[in-house]
Amino acid sequence: MIWLSHSGIVGYILLGISVITLAVFLERIAVLWFERSRYRRKQGIYGVLVHTEERYRGFENLQREERIAQAAEKELDRHSSGIGFIRLVSQTAPLLGLLGTVLGMITAFRRVSASGGSVNPSELASGIWVALLTTAEGLIVALVAFLMYHYLEFIITAWAKEITGDAERILEEPGDDPDRQEKSSA
Repeated sequence: MIWLSHSGIVGYILLGISVITLAVFLERIAVLWFERSRYRRKQGIYGVLVHTEERYRGFENLQREERIAQAAEKELDRHSSGIGFIRLVSQTAPLLGLLGTVLGMITAFRRVSASGGSVNPSELASGIWVALLTTAEGLIVALVAFLMYHYLEFIITAWAKEITGDAERILEEPGDDPDRQEKSSA
């Protein structure tokens, strides 16, 4: 933890962002796991799909398909919330690290300037060390956030494919409509 005290305000900001990112990731993992287990028990989004199909049963096939697709997309969007924040962190953390780099270099050269232009290698090295430290911190936070985002994206994409297949099966089932039962038995 000694490195954190040397990286300055940017290091503390990156630490705070990384803690929030981890919390969002763990919360999304828990929600997605819970909702997928409900889905496999024919509850949650699956129930929304069945309810939507029943509600629009008398409509033409294309309209029913559109309504079910809209309902599925709305539910997936609701369960995907928060991952945009993780993607944002993966893109901005390197910029914060770069800001720390610039601030560290400014500090190093300010010390050189304050000493009347005589370069003390140890003072210069300490400023460069801080600069490189914040760069590494920003890259580490970005890399971890990048992996978190793509893992969640993978889970959601796989689930979307599963939902699409089930939605097609729900549309093909005869249900309670006598016309659909006649068509399916013919």
